[in-house]
Amino acid sequence: MKKLWLVLGILFLSVVLFGLVGCNGVTPPPEEPPLDLIREYTGTDVVVRWPDGVISVCDTTGETKEIWEKINGIIGGPVVFEQTNDTAAQKGIAIEYQPIGGVFFVGFPQMGYNTFEGCGVIINPATASDDVFVGAVLVAVGINIEKWTEGFTQEMKTVLYWLYQLPPGTSLE
Repeated sequence: MKKLWLVLGILFLSVVLFGLVGCNGVTPPPEEPPLDLIREYTGTDVVVRWPDGVISVCDTTGETKEIWEKINGIIGGPVVFEQTNDTAAQKGIAIEYQPIGGVFFVGFPQMGYNTFEGCGVIINPATASDDVFVGAVLVAVGINIEKWTEGFTQEMKTVLYWLYQLPPGTSLE
């Protein structure tokens, strides 16, 4: 009988916690895009992001797959970042190892309204951490380098979601 009450108590507690957290524990984005926040996180006055469609990500480090999956889950389309081994992809992002020296971000996205020319990130495997890989991905999707250290806060998720829901070139004023 005690076991039955224990099981029922755990079941009740689980139902209460599920109700408090929701189905997936994700706070829904605000109804309206937070333009000031997007401007703060991107450092631009207009939406600058990858165009709709599939964007190739060639990662020779093998360290960013889960981060790209998280980004895809946050933005929910219309852009999908897809990992590939194709180093000659026409448009996309390259993340590579640099065997010597420090951590460098090179080839930042060109600030055009409709597309990025491309983005290359070179990472020293001896000094790279999980935070560096998260930062590299956030910079590659259009987040200002001063903001990438914040990681996937709720505020960052909101910015990423709305950045990719608004069409490229949309005014953030």
